Amino acid sequence: MPGKEFVYRHMVYLNETNAMGGVVYFANFVKWQGVVREEFFMKAFPSWQEVMKLVMAGSANMITVEEHSRFKRHAFFGDTIVIKLQTANLKKCSFDLIFNMYRNTEDELVYEGWQRLTFDDYKGNFIPIPEPFRISILEYQVPEGEHKRSSMRGERVKTST
Repeated sequence: MPGKEFVYRHMVYLNETNAMGGVVYFANFVKWQGVVREEFFMKAFPSWQEVMKLVMAGSANMITVEEHSRFKRHAFFGDTIVIKLQTANLKKCSFDLIFNMYRNTEDELVYEGWQRLTFDDYKGNFIPIPEPFRISILEYQVPEGEHKRSSMRGERVKTST
């Protein structure tokens, strides 16, 4: 059974576009990953405030250790970007967030990306994901094998000269 999807909608503003006709500037897709990640934690993790107490006490730190982006199509000023988030590759100390972004409807994929998040003790030593987070991560996890991080990397085709 596929995991749940967290869905967030974002309206593209003029300041998020480049000077070439209102096309979304590429760095905004990564920025939106961060916004959606925070919304996801606050809305999908019932005890996120308890985990934040660990963070504020200096005993747990969540960090992004890897991020990948794949641009598919343009988005423009005034578009509504539908962003779907799921989780994958849950390990003892880390997991992935998968982002699929659609333009105006869920039919036109414009961007896909993922982030690997891990927890440490603020000293660089990895620590297990806090249990309340693990429970919510599992609820949104894609079926095993459905998301392989390498699947986003385009195959390099050798051309003959």
